Amino acid sequence: MKILTVTETALERLKKYFSPNKQVVLDFDDGVGPFSAIGNCSLDANYRLIFVNKDMDLPDFNEKVSSNIGDIYIKSEPYANVQFEKQMELRFDPKHFTMPLVSPTKILTDNVEVVDISEPLKGEYTGTHDC
Repeated sequence: MKILTVTETALERLKKYFSPNKQVVLDFDDGVGPFSAIGNCSLDANYRLIFVNKDMDLPDFNEKVSSNIGDIYIKSEPYANVQFEKQMELRFDPKHFTMPLVSPTKILTDNVEVVDISEPLKGEYTGTHDC
């Protein structure tokens, strides 16, 4: 089982997004799913912690990661899952005002963007994209 620990300083930054009516997804911008319209063509690790309505259907986010803020949903293999180690940590860096996602052996990304989507999406992106 994969575990994501949100540090105390990161919890302080995120507390305004917490709600019993929300679920949390950690999205990797790879062009898959309703939050990734075109994907990320660079070599950047583009992660977003997205707070969405609890009743929103998210079939692309079919794997749960346990955390101290509740379950966080990610895309299973071959997407975000393969980049995760068993123990991950989301931190807050006050010097750079960023939220790094790290493991015991690496920095997965220097900054996880936080997004709050209160309204259901009106449909998925169906276009194509070419890097």
